[in-house]
Amino acid sequence: MLSHDELENLARLARLDLSEAELQALGSDIASILGYVAQVSAVEFDATKPTAPLVHNVMREDVVRGEHDQVAGTEVSIRASFPKEKNGYNVVRKIIQKDE
Repeated sequence: MLSHDELENLARLARLDLSEAELQALGSDIASILGYVAQVSAVEFDATKPTAPLVHNVMREDVVRGEHDQVAGTEVSIRASFPKEKNGYNVVRKIIQKDE
């Protein structure tokens, strides 16, 4: 727990003008925060092991399709169904516009 002088100094550094009741509440809050930080600091972990799983595609392998694949060529037919193309992008009709 922080002393009264330390709490006043902390409030002054934060440029807070606190009453005695607010200083007591701040002392209680700071004590619980420091207690939590001490708990987190006590946890040991190995920095060489990853803490999150490696990201990968869980649905299927990402492979290039051959020309005899059943799905091959569908991209070409989809692109052919768009009436306009600009700079390699398919142009579609604007469906959201501002009211004028």
